[in-house]
Amino acid sequence: MTDRLRPSWEQLCRRKNRAGRPYGAGGLEDHLLVMLILYRCHITQDFLGLLYGVDKATICRSLRRIEPLARRVLGVKRAIRVWGEEAQALLIDATEQPVQRPQRKQKCWYSGKKKRHSIKNEIITTEKGQIVSVSKSAPGTVHDIMIRRRGPPLPENTRVYVDSGYQGYQDDHPAIDIPYKKPRKGKLSIEEKEYNHALSRFRVRVEHAIGRMKRFRILADRYRYPRNRHSVKFAIIAGITNLMAGF
Repeated sequence: MTDRLRPSWEQLCRRKNRAGRPYGAGGLEDHLLVMLILYRCHITQDFLGLLYGVDKATICRSLRRIEPLARRVLGVKRAIRVWGEEAQALLIDATEQPVQRPQRKQKCWYSGKKKRHSIKNEIITTEKGQIVSVSKSAPGTVHDIMIRRRGPPLPENTRVYVDSGYQGYQDDHPAIDIPYKKPRKGKLSIEEKEYNHALSRFRVRVEHAIGRMKRFRILADRYRYPRNRHSVKFAIIAGITNLMAGF
């Protein structure tokens, strides 16, 4: 990661005023380590400042400095970048994370499904589990299919595998596999149950990708940072997850 970030970091350092004070958190390696510790352990910036012998404001400035570089170099983009055989099958799913109760517009962020205030993102992976696209963060009240329709269009020849939250998206993308929904006061046939089971076993790869991302506690615990910065952190962690998985 440091090798990829170093050209952008050196360019940032050249723009810095030579007469200004030095970075309190150190160089590139220290900035990257501050970000990774915060993402992985989700400790407070006050405690992280104690580890480096600086105050909370210095840690905050360090994050503001390294996160834009990491998103541009390491982060997964919103546009779907996949070609060839990998584009033949894409797996889509959305994930929610609890947030602190907003002071204003609380109803907008309240998820009826999770019964709490939350923030939501969509990820798209290949059949092998590589994350190729992440959406912008949306309030918990927004439905999964609305996030998909607001995102970039899918390749025309791609077969898409989704869960029941995308019922109705077949009108936008016919090449889609959706599980059968149990009718009211009815039952699914044996063939429909077998199809749902097979689809679930295939889609578990996107669930595993979400699970790998949520090893970073900042995406698993209650999110306590500004919500307008959530998309940046989500994209960076998706890129780091791809690196950890060998992509």
